[in-house]
Amino acid sequence: MTKLSWRDIFVEGVVLEGIPLAQQWPHTLTGRLRLIGASAFGDLFFERLGGGVETLDVLEGGVRKVASSTQEFASLMNNPTWQAESLLTDGVALLFERGVHRNDEQFFAFAPHPILAGKILWDRVMPMDAIVWHSICAQLLDRPV
Repeated sequence: MTKLSWRDIFVEGVVLEGIPLAQQWPHTLTGRLRLIGASAFGDLFFERLGGGVETLDVLEGGVRKVASSTQEFASLMNNPTWQAESLLTDGVALLFERGVHRNDEQFFAFAPHPILAGKILWDRVMPMDAIVWHSICAQLLDRPV
């Protein structure tokens, strides 16, 4: 198994500053939020005003609560089981073994998107600029409530 670094599995929010990712999701992401970072596949993790941490799922759509506080979120981020489930670390390792890598301002993108393919196709992954991947995902998944 490929040894992964923090940078391999998570993109810090500071790297994504200035890229209007949340604006791609006007129906799904509402209210004030502070971007914490993103998975290598583009799922956004953000803090709400009340201190809770939520995630935007770019593969299935929707937002869900991850932690009650940033401290709880930090603890989860250091849990290998949580990393495997929430950051798809096994998928990142598989891609690295296949020679697929991404730059800091890119995410691993599926073509076609899993919502169109009906499943995740690991052999159809490519690095894509963060804004382009979020635009595609939002066009497919961002719907009025």
